[in-house]
Amino acid sequence: MSAWIAGALALPAFTALSLAMERHQDQVFGRALSVNTTVAWRLTGIALLGLSLASCLAAGWSGAVAVTAWVGVLTLGAMVTGWTLAYVPRHLLRLAGVSLAAAALGFAFSS
Repeated sequence: MSAWIAGALALPAFTALSLAMERHQDQVFGRALSVNTTVAWRLTGIALLGLSLASCLAAGWSGAVAVTAWVGVLTLGAMVTGWTLAYVPRHLLRLAGVSLAAAALGFAFSS
C-alpha cells in the first residue's frame, strides 16, 4: 500500500515543483506569480517528495528496494505531470488535488 501512497504523492509534488517555474505558471494561471509564492511552491514540492520517499521506506522493504520503488513512482508522477502540462495545463491543479486526496485517504485507511 505504501507504494500507492508514494505514487499518489508524486503527482502533486511534481505539480508543485513545476509551478515554481515561470513558464508553467503562465500555462496554468496565465501569469507569473510572486517570488514568495514561487518559493512556497518549491518548498511544498520538496516536502511532498520527502513524504513520498518516507512512504516507501515505511513499507518494510530494504532500503534498496524502497528507493527503487520510489524512483519508479516518481517516473510515473513526472510523466503524468508533463503530459498534463502539455495537453491540458488548466486541469493540472485539479488532478493534483485529487491525487493528494487519494494519498490522504490511503494513509488514513492503511494499517
